[in-house]
Amino acid sequence: METSAEAPADAQKKKRILEGARAIFFREGVSAVTMEQVAGRLGISKKTLYKHFSNKDQLVVEAIEEKIREVGGMVDAAVNDTSQSFPRRLASIFTVVGHQLAEIGETLMRDVYYRQPGLWEQIERFRREHVFQAVLRLFEDGAREGYFRRDIDSRLVPTLFVSAASAILTPAQIFALPVSPALVFETFITILLGGILTDEGREQFELAKPPSAPPRGEVES
Repeated sequence: METSAEAPADAQKKKRILEGARAIFFREGVSAVTMEQVAGRLGISKKTLYKHFSNKDQLVVEAIEEKIREVGGMVDAAVNDTSQSFPRRLASIFTVVGHQLAEIGETLMRDVYYRQPGLWEQIERFRREHVFQAVLRLFEDGAREGYFRRDIDSRLVPTLFVSAASAILTPAQIFALPVSPALVFETFITILLGGILTDEGREQFELAKPPSAPPRGEVES
């Protein structure tokens, strides 16, 4: 019978396994890694790994779901930080998304997209219903605070953003381009915001955003 002290210990063990497995999957993808290799690299037995996860699919799904919850929290924190200006909050959201794309990498994206369509749809739903909606709420603040160019009808910005992002930031487009997913996203955002923000808004955004993502195949030093 499980004691009250054992349950939290098991939860902590499972959390550490998820964090370790997620780092492996993000670095190497899913298809090239076995459960035995995951256990070996984490320094645990296969018995311990299978105690918490019945198979690799369950481990992958839970690792990605945990990342989704983590990203959702960071996006919400950026949107709700009203102590910061609109451009800085916008830069915070796009920094979160850009960092996740750089961390996940193309190998994992390909594995999930082609081998686990149900999980990919969960990621897409999160993008549409959480990240996009957070950006749209923030765009409302930007329009109200006068950060959009006066010669642009700010009512069109949300629709144009969602339409462009949905058409461009897709696996088919990203996999076909000779640059990393993170750089595709960064370039898209630079072009979009360069066209809609005022000079002051662009200046604040540029000051708040991190350095550019490296091209495909290169690693930041």
